[in-house]
Amino acid sequence: MPQADTPLDTADLSTLADRQQARFTTGHGLVAVRRYARSSDFVRAAVRARNGRDRAALLTLRPEAYPLAPAWLAAIAEAAPETADHRHPSAAMSSVRLLARMTPDHRNGIPRQSDGSVGWSMPGVSARVWPDGRIELRSTTGAELAGQLEGSDWDHWKVAAVADAGLRLLCAPEARHLTRTGQPSGWHRPFDRSDSAGLGRERKGGQMYDGSTVASCSCGWRVTAESQLGARALTEQHRREATSGEPS
Repeated sequence: MPQADTPLDTADLSTLADRQQARFTTGHGLVAVRRYARSSDFVRAAVRARNGRDRAALLTLRPEAYPLAPAWLAAIAEAAPETADHRHPSAAMSSVRLLARMTPDHRNGIPRQSDGSVGWSMPGVSARVWPDGRIELRSTTGAELAGQLEGSDWDHWKVAAVADAGLRLLCAPEARHLTRTGQPSGWHRPFDRSDSAGLGRERKGGQMYDGSTVASCSCGWRVTAESQLGARALTEQHRREATSGEPS
């Protein structure tokens, strides 16, 4: 049975007794967890805002998700706003999906449902977020991470960070390193940009060509190469190195 203020990373929610409440500490605040009667078979976790007083999120966790709970709750505590006023988040749902690293590309747009929610899928997991702060992540293995974010200070950056954290926990191994290669910066006038990495090509009007291209990964890795071809080579190298030591 966990003691008060036990570090969250050592929490075992399966040891909670019926209707027992426990508090766990994270590097970003407190998480309170309550075990309901075993016949209901779930726990509720309240994540506090940075001020330690306001509730910023209320999550429902079932036994299949207990092993993932410490990392999931810690990620929400890290993204939580300074205060929470219990109103709906101010996040734009289309922006949440655009900002999330754990997403496919957006060449086909971002379709929204009639209730304003947006969803997407990765290998092994699907996600959906609603304008009122609800978030639901479902694994093909049956595990589910779901809850309600509370407070108008949950902007689209913070909601995207929460979605990323849950998707990374539930996704198939091959989706943990989803790489992207951007487009070259292109033609510009030198006096318009002070950070040019141009390759020296020039055309009429004094414009220079900048082939620098950004390569990135869903794990947070990001680098700028001198050309798009170089960026593609770096993403392939990153995938090989990142997945070589991971269990399948």
